[in-house]
Amino acid sequence: MADNKKEEKKKVKAPTALKRHKQDIKKNLTNRIRKSQIHTARTAFAEAKDETAKKTLLNTLYGLLDKAAKNGVFKKNKVSRLKSRLAAK
Repeated sequence: MADNKKEEKKKVKAPTALKRHKQDIKKNLTNRIRKSQIHTARTAFAEAKDETAKKTLLNTLYGLLDKAAKNGVFKKNKVSRLKSRLAAK
């Protein structure tokens, strides 16, 4: 009998909480995609041997990092730190 009462009183999530959960899942997916793109670009930059190729890859990497900072994937100072470390290489 006690089990039946517990089942009846089970709370249902509010519609706003469900909406927020859906938004979080979507944002998490976009953040992971952006981080993956940056990681791939960084490895391509590290493996590049030609100076002109490195320069173009660095420019695309800067663009990806700036876009990630603008959209809140990374904080501004982290992007600045990554860019300065990449420029030193």
